[in-house]
Amino acid sequence: MSEIKGTYPASEQGNFKVIDTIGVPHPYCITPKHLEHCGSMYLNGDTIKVAESKGAVCDICKKAVKKGNQAKILSYDEHEQALLVECKLEINPIPDELRTWLTSIKEEAEQNKYAGFAFKKG
Repeated sequence: MSEIKGTYPASEQGNFKVIDTIGVPHPYCITPKHLEHCGSMYLNGDTIKVAESKGAVCDICKKAVKKGNQAKILSYDEHEQALLVECKLEINPIPDELRTWLTSIKEEAEQNKYAGFAFKKG
């Protein structure tokens, strides 16, 4: 699990809660080229950016561009994170509990620079 920035209590009845983060539009995918340029097996944002300056790119973006599915290769900084919400209830139509809860945590999520929310049945 990744470190979640902020504190997001479960919804009032406990049917919705933040369990993790998830990359959007997809997770950043490293390649052997990233490892070539970082000097170790440990990567972080800074070492990924150094590797990008030497030609390394997200492998998912690279493959999508080759298939013609995406307009451009996104940099590490252009890959965002969303909060992953575990849902014990169906979300279509949107239950009042979910709407109320998301409204209550939205400001903190925005302050922590999350791109939004992704939902997983739980």
